[in-house]
Amino acid sequence: MKRISLFLLLLAANAITFAQDFSNKGKDFWLGYGYHVRYVTSSGGGTNGQEMVLYFATENIPGRFTNIKIEIPGIGYVQNINNIAPGTIAVSGAIPKGGTQDARLTGEGLFNTGIHVSSDRPVVAYSHIYNSNVSGATLLFPTNTLGKDYYSMNYTQSSNEDFSNSFFFVVATDTGATTVEITPSESTLSHAANVPFVITLNQGEIYNVMGQLTGGSQGDFTGVDLTGSRIRSINNGGASCKKIAVFSGSGKMKIDCGAGGGSADNLFAQAFPKSAWGKRFLTAPTSNMPFNNYRVGVSNPLAVVKVNGIVLTGLINNFIMNCQLPINRF
Repeated sequence: MKRISLFLLLLAANAITFAQDFSNKGKDFWLGYGYHVRYVTSSGGGTNGQEMVLYFATENIPGRFTNIKIEIPGIGYVQNINNIAPGTIAVSGAIPKGGTQDARLTGEGLFNTGIHVSSDRPVVAYSHIYNSNVSGATLLFPTNTLGKDYYSMNYTQSSNEDFSNSFFFVVATDTGATTVEITPSESTLSHAANVPFVITLNQGEIYNVMGQLTGGSQGDFTGVDLTGSRIRSINNGGASCKKIAVFSGSGKMKIDCGAGGGSADNLFAQAFPKSAWGKRFLTAPTSNMPFNNYRVGVSNPLAVVKVNGIVLTGLINNFIMNCQLPINRF
């Protein structure tokens, strides 16, 4: 992607800090095969020309080789990567995208295709969904760092290609039934804006939400921006709420930083739980670009957010503020 945007969450009050031993390195991960515009369009590799692979960075400890298992329990898929040398990067084979083991999230609703990664030693894991000209990736968070309350962080849905819906999805990561309440911030393919609905998921099941397309024309196809949608695990019948994994993004979008141009890519990012939000962030400007885009979500609409000491204004839907400045820190 030729333009870069950083999505930052800022918690206004009541921060809960993760324990010091929580990090993005772990032995257990859950994810899904997020939406990509090539599911339905045929440019740059043909319809369904996208691929999804996983990357794993191992610890650089001599003599400690790592074994990784990738499985999709709901459809009986297993892939093993064995004897990964210390201090190296391993790349998985492509996750299945057709037939009886199709793992893609192809529409709105329930899917039994949660992808489970387990390893015998700690690794850092990434997921990459791409084709020849549309690419997006996310860092993965271990299950011990997950939370129970999330907000989707997307972006203004504008794309140079049609069928580029905004999306988010939730993965049940715990055993037994997980009850999830979802409140979309905008109209989805089957749910009204700002109307909560409740679903029950078993471990490895996914509920995928896709925003409505709103029209547009060649070079600027539009859709709703699902930023601010709330996804939270709730109690049901006395059972305690359980941890969940949430991902958000877009099948394809352009973020041009005010410079124009038609470049666009899919967006795919794992969401931070609300318990991991903070109050202060440092950033670094990107090379040879006039602007960086920042998106700040607040848990309290009365929060005062400052960028380099200047109060940021323009709160949208009581949740989000945008900033486009050549800045290097909050």
